[in-house]
Amino acid sequence: MPGSEPGSGPGAGPCWTIRRASAAEIPAIVALEAEGFARPWNAAIYGEEIGRAGAWTLVAEGEGGAIVGFVCAWKVLDACHLLRIASRGELRGRGIGRALVEHLAGLARAAGCVHVELEVASQNAPAIRLYERCGFEVVGRRPRYYRDPVDDALLMNLPL
Repeated sequence: MPGSEPGSGPGAGPCWTIRRASAAEIPAIVALEAEGFARPWNAAIYGEEIGRAGAWTLVAEGEGGAIVGFVCAWKVLDACHLLRIASRGELRGRGIGRALVEHLAGLARAAGCVHVELEVASQNAPAIRLYERCGFEVVGRRPRYYRDPVDDALLMNLPL
């Protein structure tokens, strides 16, 4: 089915559909983000992102319409800047994040982007592993970029 990506990895579950988020899904996105971010964005920010020109807010929808992951990114000139990504805690490691990144990369490529870029905390090993599996490479470092806790940001790039 177009837009669907199968789960993968040990204990993989059912398929999910990746599509643009709607305003009705903002509470689910905010709840997912609160599971994994020290400083989660609020509903007002996601309301702006969903309506922003040159932005993508995508959700992964699982069985029964449950939102199991999301990604938020901007098109800036010829780059796609990945801002936020998360999946439901108990489903992490099953390919949802990778499917979201791959779907976003396809949209970015179609929109004329030549790469996807992001910053990630240098101590966030699970996120770094995900990005490396998706083909990202570390291209720089911003010392003490994050404040709570203090950590460097790794700059990562995925050529399209």
